[in-house]
Amino acid sequence: MGSYCKVNGHTYKKIEKQLLFVRHAEGFHNSLFDEKRVHEAVNIRDPELTPLGNCQVADLRKEVDALIASGVKIEKIVVSPMTRTLQTAWGTFNGYNIPFQANHLVTEYSDAPCNYGTIRSKLEKMWPQVDFATVPEVWWNEDENDVTITLRAKRFREWLFKQPEKCLAIVSHAGFLHELLQEPFRNCELKRINWIHRSRRQAKGL
Repeated sequence: MGSYCKVNGHTYKKIEKQLLFVRHAEGFHNSLFDEKRVHEAVNIRDPELTPLGNCQVADLRKEVDALIASGVKIEKIVVSPMTRTLQTAWGTFNGYNIPFQANHLVTEYSDAPCNYGTIRSKLEKMWPQVDFATVPEVWWNEDENDVTITLRAKRFREWLFKQPEKCLAIVSHAGFLHELLQEPFRNCELKRINWIHRSRRQAKGL
């Protein structure tokens, strides 16, 4: 049945999700940005995690282990198809028998080669444990702008509240997460947020 509420005489269905938002760990482009080597940073295509990034993932894994031990029941991992997010997600959540689903809607603002991805057919061979069924073969938009990322965030919110799972982890990027949540994220930072969505519906029988 779900839960319902009334606002200004209209009946709405309430959908509540417990969400764990994670920014990926340090990638090689991040370390180059820190060293002020901007030209090199922006031109690394789909960078992997640095050794420090892998250490950050190991620390995040301990945090997630504690959350799951406390009773948090994560039902799905939603992950950007970028290599750094896939590495972060797998290192953090593997071994718990939770499905991994790639979703290109949560990828980074595609404004430079470091934010351009790898084609789906290659990713499927590299990451057979991840479901890429909804990801197009070429899924990043090299013409991204402020309008398109805003629309992408809206599409993701709409997609998210259509999912049957109540508790999901979303592994994404600083730019997209800021667009979605208006909050900054450090590398490998996890934030737990409860979202409530109210969808208008006919009040017949209520």
